[in-house]
Amino acid sequence: MAEFVRIHVTRKLADKLKKAGHLIVDGPARQDSLLDGWHANLVVIQRRNCMLFIHDQTRYAVALIGMTQKDLKQIDRWFDDMLVNSMMKLGYPSELVERTTRYLTPLAFDTQCDRSVQGTLRVAVQDLESFTWDGSDIMALGPYSLSAKLSERPSRIKGMKETECLWPHKEMLKLLEQLPA
Repeated sequence: MAEFVRIHVTRKLADKLKKAGHLIVDGPARQDSLLDGWHANLVVIQRRNCMLFIHDQTRYAVALIGMTQKDLKQIDRWFDDMLVNSMMKLGYPSELVERTTRYLTPLAFDTQCDRSVQGTLRVAVQDLESFTWDGSDIMALGPYSLSAKLSERPSRIKGMKETECLWPHKEMLKLLEQLPA
């Protein structure tokens, strides 16, 4: 089992995480587990801090809405909760979700970002903002459903043909099925 789930963060988010007491390692962290390798960014929507995570391999999205400095201190708990509950919203088998929870380890942060994943992250931020274009309050949107919806959109990875795409919720399901029981 991995020691940490690796998260590559933007400089802006790294500064906020440092203030919350998290260590930001210099240099790339090695990948220990199938659940490793996420990118995260902090954006402000309707004057609320929102963190958006994208899994590097599957492009699965996790959105944390209305994050305060106090919430950032417990980011591991918030991330785990949102990931597991969004999977349940998407109808993942309960035994697979249960298996996944055993592989959720503390988060480790670095600032080594990949441009392809950052591109997907930018698109996901726009998708997240689009949920408020009709005047909806970002805080009134169902958080688990929101993360699930962000993972039900087609995505592309660098090197794919123009006509190809992947579906993050399906790719994450395939990945999780590879986890040892």
